[in-house]
Amino acid sequence: MKLSVKISESIIKRLANITNSCCGKLYGISTKDSLFIISLQVDIANTDTKSVFIDALPTGIELCGNFIISTEASIKKQPAVSKSVLLTHAIENSDGFSFYIERNGEYIESNYDLISEQEINSTFLIIRLKGEIPLKCELSMSQIKEAFQIIHKTVIPDFVYSIMKSNVFILENSNVGIEDDIGLLEFCEEYNNFGESFNRVKNKIMNVKPRILKINILQQLTKKSDDILKEHAPIVILEKYGSTVIDTILQLDSLVMVHDWTKISQLYDILVNSSKKILKLHELKLLDVAEGKINTKNSKHNVYHFYPEDCNHFITLLYPEFVNEKDLKSYRENLHRQLLIGSSRPCFRKSNKYIFDRNPNSPLINPHEGVKNTDNGGTVALVKGKYEYYHYCQNNMDDSGWGCAYRSLQTLASWFKLQGFVDRDVPTYKEIQQCLVDIKDKPANFVGSKQWIGSTEVNFVLNTLLGVQNKILYVSSGADMDSYGPELVNHFQNHGSPIMIGGGVLAHTILGVDYNQQTGTIKFLILDPHYTGSEDISIIQRKGWCGWKNLDFWNKTSYYNMCMPLVPREV
Repeated sequence: MKLSVKISESIIKRLANITNSCCGKLYGISTKDSLFIISLQVDIANTDTKSVFIDALPTGIELCGNFIISTEASIKKQPAVSKSVLLTHAIENSDGFSFYIERNGEYIESNYDLISEQEINSTFLIIRLKGEIPLKCELSMSQIKEAFQIIHKTVIPDFVYSIMKSNVFILENSNVGIEDDIGLLEFCEEYNNFGESFNRVKNKIMNVKPRILKINILQQLTKKSDDILKEHAPIVILEKYGSTVIDTILQLDSLVMVHDWTKISQLYDILVNSSKKILKLHELKLLDVAEGKINTKNSKHNVYHFYPEDCNHFITLLYPEFVNEKDLKSYRENLHRQLLIGSSRPCFRKSNKYIFDRNPNSPLINPHEGVKNTDNGGTVALVKGKYEYYHYCQNNMDDSGWGCAYRSLQTLASWFKLQGFVDRDVPTYKEIQQCLVDIKDKPANFVGSKQWIGSTEVNFVLNTLLGVQNKILYVSSGADMDSYGPELVNHFQNHGSPIMIGGGVLAHTILGVDYNQQTGTIKFLILDPHYTGSEDISIIQRKGWCGWKNLDFWNKTSYYNMCMPLVPREV
């Protein structure tokens, strides 16, 4: 049967931007008659990172081939690698990419299709596996290796996997709580495990976000009769000597990526492999501690899952519990290079972690996504990354009539937090007011008041509390807003941060512009902080609380000052 090959659009997009020769590896998922190529990794000279990199990918994604960006002559000399694929692009021509599959010791050119992020997330499920294991052993390489061998031999075989929102338990030779061996998609339909996200798949509408199935790791404590017979009296050997001891809890927090028709009966082996994979990452980190590569006070590591927008797949990393972000900078830079991600903004700081569970009353993230496109026919430049929508009357606070600039400030602050540029929480009203008092901009009685603030105060607070530099634009009247089209386009293309405009009862947040240079017309994507309802995105978009506005939106006789946060180019 002919193999159907689908390559992630993000891979082709990143490789197409390369101007120098390079090569690397391709990672994907094989199904019955298809190969889905999901990830890439650039080979970096003098660095053996393949084994570490594949352990950072969800279980299910495996090494499947290589890519080469080089001259046409160099590409033709490539020897075929058994059971692999090859993606090539010749720098000197613009014919696009060529794809080859190894057959009988040589590469045979083959066709491939592109697959979008939405199609990937509507084809595969992400299983999040969570549990924990206590670990206590001597801080030495031999003892750490022995401790993990014991875990693999005696603990993992007793694992039972419990699917959340159901009474289904997955064991080695049987499943409890379910009689029929059905596919995961059918299972999740029966138990409504995805809620709305599942219904979107059922109605043939593509998922932008990954579908997550949560499974907990339990340990079977009741022994089988044969196991009891094998047990014997323990032998204790007491040795007295000084040593450093690791006493910690290992977080088993791993991800699996599987096709949604995968049967329940196939899950046990997959989940065991995922458990072993995250244990391997823990072991490698502790061996680095024992070898002196990591400070002993950082022996405890926490698991972080990331979903970089340029990659469209998860990356799982372990970071020491007590470590400064600056100390991890070179590690993050290396990851950016391997994944061909730009270095203009962070993707792997702790605050960039993927949020699996959000409180339904938390501020909405990116409500502009899904807003109908503008018809202005110009250059469209939008906010980059994620932000939270702050508006009137959130957190049971009645700030209607005076708090819109505070809310816009909080939206801007949330953008810097979610992008990983800062690790502090979004400032509260009290913190904002206290900051302005501390810098002598306001009198002491300003704290706790209902006094307005404007773009100048927003600038002061962002700079003082978050260390963010801003540019202030002074607009004499709303009628002049169209003259700032080129500058706004430049801001969103190069910085990508939301903009606060106005002050008092007229503050808004600008998320993007559509500027037509030929006609001089401009439209603004506005996020309105004056909304007082619940976190219902359908109402917000339908009623225009987040949407495109033309020049008439601005009061032509009023002046508007804009606070434009400038973004440092760093990872």
